[in-house]
Amino acid sequence: MKQNKPLFLALAILCTLNLLGHLVCLPFLPEQVPIHWNFAGEIDGWGPKWSAAAFGALPLGILLLLGALPYIDPKGKNFEKFGALYRGTTIGFTLLFCLFSWVTELSAFGFIPDGSNLVGVLIGGGLGFFFILLGNYMPRIKQNYTFGCRTPWSLADPHNWERTQRMGGITFIVMGIALLLNSFLAGWLGEGVVLTFLLIVLLGGTGWIFLYSFLVYKRIMK
Repeated sequence: MKQNKPLFLALAILCTLNLLGHLVCLPFLPEQVPIHWNFAGEIDGWGPKWSAAAFGALPLGILLLLGALPYIDPKGKNFEKFGALYRGTTIGFTLLFCLFSWVTELSAFGFIPDGSNLVGVLIGGGLGFFFILLGNYMPRIKQNYTFGCRTPWSLADPHNWERTQRMGGITFIVMGIALLLNSFLAGWLGEGVVLTFLLIVLLGGTGWIFLYSFLVYKRIMK
């Protein structure tokens, strides 16, 4: 996929600059930095300051993995049929994780106050928006083993694949809206309520996609 090389080169430069930014900040960080927050936005986990640099390296690792997918997937040639979506997803993932990687520094330097729901809004809202965006484009994904809603029945049958991706797109949009709402309400809801809601949304959505694909396989869904 030659058309992807300039894009991946640009994103690799961005990820490298992102990592260098973390390394520049490293000497100015305290020995212990926040690495985990509860659903109320309160810091409940700490780690050594090099954790910030590790988070900074994560986007580059994700980019390398995404770049390798068309070459390691048995149906990698199909990536050319949804190249725009693949490139858009790669850009979205890279930018999101570059953004997420700075939460530790922003908290350590006091830009995100302890107890603020800003962390939840950034992460939950970012993922919710990405789910909605991915759901809109999911019906365009062609059969492959690493991208899209993959079930044993959709991988075995092109017709099942197409129907599963259409339903998966709708489901991802609903899940994305739910994640957006949850990210803004997490500060006012109890941790147990938020966690239960997340499990229902994520497990319920995933379970429904698998069930739908199975029902198509059994020819129950017309």
